[in-house]
Amino acid sequence: MTSPDPTDDSVIGLVFPVYAWGIPNVVERFVRKHRDSCLAAGAKKGGYLYAVMTCGDDMGYADKVLEKELGKELDAAFSVLMPDVYICLPGFDVDSEEECREKFTMEKETVKDIVACISERNSLRHLKRGPLPWVKSYVIRPLFNRYLVTDKYFNVDGSRCISCGKCMKSCPVENIVMKDGMPQWQSDCTGCLACYHACPHHAINFGRMTQKKGQYTLPGHL
Repeated sequence: MTSPDPTDDSVIGLVFPVYAWGIPNVVERFVRKHRDSCLAAGAKKGGYLYAVMTCGDDMGYADKVLEKELGKELDAAFSVLMPDVYICLPGFDVDSEEECREKFTMEKETVKDIVACISERNSLRHLKRGPLPWVKSYVIRPLFNRYLVTDKYFNVDGSRCISCGKCMKSCPVENIVMKDGMPQWQSDCTGCLACYHACPHHAINFGRMTQKKGQYTLPGHL
């Protein structure tokens, strides 16, 4: 079978990162807004609805969380390992450069397999759920979203900040503005931490616990 026509609205793919073993709030809003389109595509003859989710080590039941929002079961779902970048809790830190490059090398084959599967419109689940997926997605995740998906803990070390604005430019939801040369968050954070990792002088922190944590800075991958 040839690859699906990119203009074929009977084929819809959702590609996004896994946050806290579920879907980011910005993806949740997107799905709710476009749920009818997804359902309509799936109902068409030959309809195919799939998701590709990136995660640091495991993704829990993120696909099930997505399906609940969609109100429909996915035809296929895949996970792809990416470098760990979450640093806001004790015990969490970025992967070493070697670990990052190992993941990129290993997952190139995974991506090829995913492309082949989608091209053939196969029904398949290739997922790295990890240990205790139900607990992570349905017990820990709600607590995480309630208390940690917030920008109120971000702070800036004025002695390090050079007012470059990279944090503002890196924010995918335009939640940061520069005022008097310093970043200010606008209470619509999705928790991606792009601002933290983009800062060239490690001037941004999340509370106190990230001051000695690493940053993800591999060239070409930020």
